[in-house]
Amino acid sequence: MRHNGLEKPYNWMQVSTWIILPTLLLQFFFFASPLLPLAASIPCSIVVFFFGALTAYKAIKTTITDPADSHSQKKTQGANFTDEEKAESGEEVKYCFACETNVNTNAVHCRTCRRCIEGYDHHCPWLNNCIGGENYQLFFETLVSLSLFLFSQSAVLIGIIAAFYAGWDDGQTSSTEQRAIDWFGANQPNVVIGFNLGFWAFDTIAEALILQLLFFHLSLRKKGMTTYQFIVKDNEKKRMESRKQMDTKRRRADHMKREIEEGNIFGRMALTVGGWKGCGCIDPITNGSVDDTSSPDGSMPDASINRDVIGSSSLDSWNYMLLQGSAVHG
Repeated sequence: MRHNGLEKPYNWMQVSTWIILPTLLLQFFFFASPLLPLAASIPCSIVVFFFGALTAYKAIKTTITDPADSHSQKKTQGANFTDEEKAESGEEVKYCFACETNVNTNAVHCRTCRRCIEGYDHHCPWLNNCIGGENYQLFFETLVSLSLFLFSQSAVLIGIIAAFYAGWDDGQTSSTEQRAIDWFGANQPNVVIGFNLGFWAFDTIAEALILQLLFFHLSLRKKGMTTYQFIVKDNEKKRMESRKQMDTKRRRADHMKREIEEGNIFGRMALTVGGWKGCGCIDPITNGSVDDTSSPDGSMPDASINRDVIGSSSLDSWNYMLLQGSAVHG
């Protein structure tokens, strides 16, 4: 059982996180800051360093925080939440067969960390730790600070690149290009600006991905959902849509068979065209214009049985995932 993201096993995504962040800071101070005029270099360096340091601090705090379920933590300390204690406290719990103990109802067992996480949101491979109730706010603040860090660095790099090429139209050397020429006495302005171009492209791509993730979590916070609950709900929605499509396909085949037996060419055409994409408004299956009171063999279909099966299947799948504690990784 792992207690935080600094415990083994490590993964390549976690290692890359702690390589990329300092690399971005080093790139800024060695390749970007020297190309700025002194009046701009100092404040820009302070802003970039502040957001970079804040990102590292928040990420470390998120990584070392143990979000495990409180009852699961007690068991690792030698105690256990028995059925008698459950009855005395009146607290709603469920039993985790993996942890072999009672846990809170909002806990989910993570197969990577091998423990139940209270208020489980997701397992973050970049920090190698689960995100739950104890460290979700820290994780969210990490996303905010990281997006600000990438934005501030990319904004400075855009300014440097634009200033570098400012005098090329009239054949003059801009002050930024001159500072690139004088950079550590190397006289390699194209190499210096090339590094800045490359890291600006990296920052832009990374910023787009982080912002997408940030806005996703803003949406979840507004809805009062976790990532795990969103994925479970989305999967359930997809299963219901799939069942609906299969049912529509079956009904279309049944009615097509009936129209063929009755020699109704117009009915066959309506069923065929209605099945085309974008023609749902004229589909006799979905708009209820066909008679579903009997099947082609004349028997009455028991729709209630089908609904009961679907309903119980959905409920069973939901309870199974919660009781077994299947974790979503991402």
